[in-house]
Amino acid sequence: MPIEYRHLTKNELDTFIEMRINQLREEGAKEDIDLRPALKAYYLRHLADGIFVSWLAFDGEKIVGTSGMSFVEKPPYFACPSG
Repeated sequence: MPIEYRHLTKNELDTFIEMRINQLREEGAKEDIDLRPALKAYYLRHLADGIFVSWLAFDGEKIVGTSGMSFVEKPPYFACPSG
């Protein structure tokens, strides 16, 4: 079956959040709080305003790959006057 690529939607958000938490655990992050509510609020807010975009790779109905990018605009500073 060929890999299918789709934009992240609310339908996959809970699975995406669990994948993010697993990534943080694998990277050695300390788990002092339940991060799910904050992640859900972040993704819902920034998927809606376009600041966060994500593509998912599906093999059938199984997610086999993800991507994510947050867009940030920095103010100008001396080393980079355009920001």
